Amino acid sequence: MQQELIPKKQLKYIKAYTHGGMSLKRRRKIKRPLIPGAITHLVLKSSKAEKNLSFYKHKKLVHALMKEKAKKFFVEILDFVNMGNHLHLKVRFKDPKRFQQFLKSYTALLARKITGAKKGNKFGKFWDGLAYTRVLQSKIEELGLRAYFEGNHRERELGRSERNDYLKRWNQFLYRLRAKRAVGPPLINCQNQ
Repeated sequence: MQQELIPKKQLKYIKAYTHGGMSLKRRRKIKRPLIPGAITHLVLKSSKAEKNLSFYKHKKLVHALMKEKAKKFFVEILDFVNMGNHLHLKVRFKDPKRFQQFLKSYTALLARKITGAKKGNKFGKFWDGLAYTRVLQSKIEELGLRAYFEGNHRERELGRSERNDYLKRWNQFLYRLRAKRAVGPPLINCQNQ
């Protein structure tokens, strides 16, 4: 999860802009917070997506279907990472209703095509839980998400240790950037001398 990039005292604000995933299992459903025009991080996870059912094995289908549904429902895909058993998408949309239609349509059709499920050939539950969404609130969060995506690309290509090294260096950069922004410009001395 991307929450290791965020200071603990700020997590309560972030949780107000998140929905779905494993954090909401067995809890009362609440409305998904969606802000038109804002960048949203979307995660779709399936523990059954292994071996022949892996998203990475079906990467052409995953990408083609994503482009088709995004175009149909006017969802802008800014970036995405295919990790095999889960997908990370960085999206922007203007109409929350169309975005929800995109979610329903894309997840249902993707699961059906990968598993070969159809009438008379049931597969069962494919997705682990609700799709996880988080609305990004600042440029620093967007930088953190960009690093998280790059870290996942590195993990898939080079291994987990390379991802961890990259994210450690990136977190140090973000920490310095936050500290610099917190200090702000120097105060002007207004006393008569």
